[in-house]
Formats: sequence, structure tokens, C-alpha cells
Amino acid sequence: MLILKLNTLNFKHPFLVITSLAISMVMISCGCNSPGTENNTDKPKMPTKRDSFVSNKMLPKGASRLNNLPSNVKGFVQRNYPGYLITIVVSDPLCGGGDAVDVAISKIGSPDLSLIFKPDGTFVQQEQDVPIHTVPVAIIQTLKARYSDYSASGQFEKLTLADNTEEYLIDLSKGAKSKEVIFATNGMVVCED
Repeated sequence: MLILKLNTLNFKHPFLVITSLAISMVMISCGCNSPGTENNTDKPKMPTKRDSFVSNKMLPKGASRLNNLPSNVKGFVQRNYPGYLITIVVSDPLCGGGDAVDVAISKIGSPDLSLIFKPDGTFVQQEQDVPIHTVPVAIIQTLKARYSDYSASGQFEKLTLADNTEEYLIDLSKGAKSKEVIFATNGMVVCED
């Protein structure tokens, strides 16, 4: 049927037309839109607005697959952090003991956050890196007075607990010894691990 149409068009070089059509059909069948466009199915899928979670093929040590999360964690993220995508899940014990799951989430144009849950999916706290000038002065004073012989990591994390109480966490080290210290906004040490 295609040949009949070509004959009625009266082309001077039918070989070129047939070759062009054959190349076009091959490109259409492989999903290519133009020469040089790759159809690489090995590339990781980029999240779209419909996607709720990003799945990582290569996970760091201690990380787990997203499908291991309790369903209430995924629902919590969707309800309370619209537009955010879960990027990684890591087992991370709470200060002072107790198992917890650290769920990292991200959203373009917004700060990256970590959400901490108990293994049953109960929300514990949100963690966000903050600049030192935003940390209450009382915390800095306690840090200098009580931990002057330690080196600070240089980055504080603001913890917003499930009851909206705020605390601040910093990692400290002294030689091979390291510890995590959590402060209340009044400078009192809440937990030292």
C-alpha cells in the first residue's frame, strides 16, 4: 500500500524516499525521536509529580529499601510534607537508646529534612541542618562551658519534636572519642550519647 502511494507522488529518486521511510520506521519502533537521542532503560527513573518516593538502586551501609517502611510512614510524609520525596531510609538509634528509622526527604527549592520514626511508624521528630547563628545563645554558652575540650562538627541540627518542642543536636569529638549532644533551647543538656 505504501509503494502505491509513492508511485502516485512521482518522485525522481524513489530509493532515497524508501530509505528515509525505513529509517523513520526504525526510529519510531525504538522510541527515538531524532538522531542522537538515546533510549537507555538502564538510567535511573527521575521522579515525576505522580511519584511519591525515590527508590535507590545502590544504598549506603545501614540503609534499607523503601518498601520496608510501614505504610503509615509513607502516608505521614504525603500528608505533612506535600511535594517531598523520600530519598533514603536508614536505621538510626535514638539518643539514649531505642531503635529508630531515619527517613530522609527532599523537595526542590526546600531544605532537605530527616524524619525520625519508631519502628512501628510513630513519628518522633524532624531534623534540619541550621546555621550556628540561629542556635539559641544559651546553647552556645553551655557548649563552651561544658565541652570546651571537644571539637564541634560545625553543624547543628534543629530537632522539632512531635509536640513541636525544639531542641538542638551537635556531634562532638575528642581524639577517637565522639558523642552526640542534644540541648533544650534554654541550654540544658537533654541527652548525651
